[in-house]
Amino acid sequence: MVVAILKRILETDSPVISLDFIGDAMGIETVSADEIDELFQGLEAAGRTIGTLTPNVREHLGLVLREARQLKTVKHATPDVAAIAKAANLTPGEVRAALLYASVLSREN
Repeated sequence: MVVAILKRILETDSPVISLDFIGDAMGIETVSADEIDELFQGLEAAGRTIGTLTPNVREHLGLVLREARQLKTVKHATPDVAAIAKAANLTPGEVRAALLYASVLSREN
C-alpha cells in the first residue's frame, strides 16, 4: 500500500510535498505510524521535502478529534473522513492532515 501511495505522490513535479497533498494521496486508506514513516523516508529518498505543517493543522486537530468522538458516540461506529469534514466544516484534506498530525504526535520515541 505504501508503494502505491508513494507512486501517486511522486507523480507531481513539486520538490516540496505538503501534508495536505500526502493526506489526499492516502485517500481513505488506513495507514499506521510505521507506514507513514516509511512513506516519508521514501519521499526523502526521492529527493522530496515534506513541507511544513499546513496552516491551522494544530487548531484543526482538536476540532477534528472532538467531532470524530461525537460522531462515534452518536453513530456507534468510527466515522469516515467525509463525515468528520462535514461535521467540522473542514475539507477532507484538512481532516486528513489533522489525523496525520495526530498519528505523528502519538508515535512512541
